[in-house]
Amino acid sequence: MNYDEILEMMEELIDNSSAVPFSGKKMIDCDQMRTYIDTLRLNMPGEIKQAKELQSQKENILAEANAEAKKIRAQADEYVEETKKKADEMVKETEITRQAKEYAVELISNARKEADEIMAQANADADKTIADAEEKDAQIKRALTDTINNTLAEARAILQRNVDAVTQTMEAFERLNPEPAEEEEAPDFDDD
Repeated sequence: MNYDEILEMMEELIDNSSAVPFSGKKMIDCDQMRTYIDTLRLNMPGEIKQAKELQSQKENILAEANAEAKKIRAQADEYVEETKKKADEMVKETEITRQAKEYAVELISNARKEADEIMAQANADADKTIADAEEKDAQIKRALTDTINNTLAEARAILQRNVDAVTQTMEAFERLNPEPAEEEEAPDFDDD
């Protein structure tokens, strides 16, 4: 049972409650209303579970982004190793060796720069996804808290109106049917 269904049952309880005579008020079954409020509290974990699922999805996205970044970094390292091997094979003379080393350094630098850019982009994407998930989680919590607070405030107001109506009815009844004054006892004049 979700909290919308529980709120509908609370509304039905109010709508189907008996009217208080001589007023526009209604009497509600307080025990039943408390049962609905307790049920509403018990069903809160479902909403919390949804927020935890969002958290889990966020963590999965971050893990995938990190795994992809590591994979790209590994590919870049393999590329660097291949480049070094090719450079070593090209070494025959001093000039060729120098040029090969420069070329290898340039390739390594470019590969690392590209890997760093990809890693930075993956981290930025992961941060955005995390921020979006946290905002959604916060929205769900705010909406749920507002709904519960509004429902409890309405229930308190209804209970207070009913107590006031019963008090007014009792006072009206007492005014219409005053209790007779007790007879005063005659003083006792026993001799001591």
